[in-house]
Amino acid sequence: MPLRLLDLIAMPELRTRPLADRNLDRAVRWAHVCELSDPTEWLGEGDLLMTTGIGIPRAPADQAAYVSALSQAGLAGLMIGENMQAPADLSALYAAAERLGFPVLLTEYGVPFASVTRAIVDAGRQQEFERRNTIARLCASARVAMEGLALEPLLKRLEQDIGAGLLLLDPQEPLRAWLPRGAELPPSLREAVRRQPLEFSITQPLVRRYPLPEGEVLALSVPSRRGGVLLVRGVGDPLPDYSLLHHLVAVVGIAMERLQAEAERALRLGAQILDDLLAQRLSPHQAAEQLEPFHLRLETACLAVTRLPRHRLSDWSVRFQQLEVPVVLRAQGDEVLVLAQPADLPFVASVLGGGLGASLAVGRAGRMPDALREARLAEAHAGPGEVIGYSGHGARLPWLPESLTEAADAFQAVLGPLRQPDQPQGGVLLLSLRVFLEENRSWQAAAARLNIHKTTLIYRIRKVESLTGRSLDRTEDVAVLWLALRAGDLAGGAGN
Repeated sequence: MPLRLLDLIAMPELRTRPLADRNLDRAVRWAHVCELSDPTEWLGEGDLLMTTGIGIPRAPADQAAYVSALSQAGLAGLMIGENMQAPADLSALYAAAERLGFPVLLTEYGVPFASVTRAIVDAGRQQEFERRNTIARLCASARVAMEGLALEPLLKRLEQDIGAGLLLLDPQEPLRAWLPRGAELPPSLREAVRRQPLEFSITQPLVRRYPLPEGEVLALSVPSRRGGVLLVRGVGDPLPDYSLLHHLVAVVGIAMERLQAEAERALRLGAQILDDLLAQRLSPHQAAEQLEPFHLRLETACLAVTRLPRHRLSDWSVRFQQLEVPVVLRAQGDEVLVLAQPADLPFVASVLGGGLGASLAVGRAGRMPDALREARLAEAHAGPGEVIGYSGHGARLPWLPESLTEAADAFQAVLGPLRQPDQPQGGVLLLSLRVFLEENRSWQAAAARLNIHKTTLIYRIRKVESLTGRSLDRTEDVAVLWLALRAGDLAGGAGN
């Protein structure tokens, strides 16, 4: 903490008292003796002018101008040696100092000015010693962050390191505290952030200052892929300087990079576990063992499906990890598969931003393929943001099947001829039909996507029409063929 005028007054050995006693909490950067008529040529902001009084003018108007010049230059204050060479009448100087809020101190005759300078030097040494200790503590915290200390206890440790309160904000929700959990932004700070948003870029300040009635708050961007904003609030003492803040956000950035890396690793492991479960490659014991780090059990968890053409699995994984929601994610085409507890599904749907279809409780590893079919059937009836369970009563789309049996029957009734043993090319025909419909019956776009000649595609579609008795030139038949494909998907991928 820098030395203030109040601290000099409190030192009994300096025998100094205030005469103009406003703004005595000013920090003193340096103290220097100067007897010139214009000390501002040599002294500047934060400096304490010490004088025997030789340079103080005698005329009242000149005394007022003398103090005004010192105040405008940003000096910390004026210290006059008592019973030395100052004019006998200093009333004009004191009056101007009171009017300007400029501190004036009087030091007894026997106190050498060198003692004042030495006190400031010693305070600077102590301040630098404390600063070095703070940096050492931050380095120790960086080490434990790399060793795996969780983000919330790390923030508590950093608060003790720097002697200031910390709040970490998620850039996606800048008006809500992420950590510590349960913390709230003061109303005055929320209003200040609304007026001056937390935006950081190469053209924006590295530190945003929010002067509030309860004290100043600094906002700093955390250097990490995930991003984040760290709020630093004073706890009685002045806020740390920029150099310490730079070390502070670097430590938080290390922890957030580790969090991102852990989320990506969990995402990869979870996707592999789901793949192995769906392919029936895991025994019940292996499945339970591999899901244990995710805090999930097949006996109670359910499999959910949503259709999202654009995946942000890494961001979602970090988000779920931030909020300690146990999930396992896997992308499969335009589907996102989610293994989660039923109670967490509404929040999962809100994060993913799509309708979610959920199976019954998986129960055992061997039931995963059935759970996927149940989830797909439920998802077909889920609207945006809805969570529909396989056995739930939600808004139903009357043209879609209500059960796996109905889905299989609908597919077989329309597209079954393409799956007959005497049609070895049935899978190719189904794929061509799907792509042709997805490309809105554009011959050129569908042929390009299938990487075949347009003539070949025309042959395949005519073959589909011949086998099914449906014409792709009729809207009714197009609708029937498309719904049959969707029924095949629901029944377990028969239309893939």
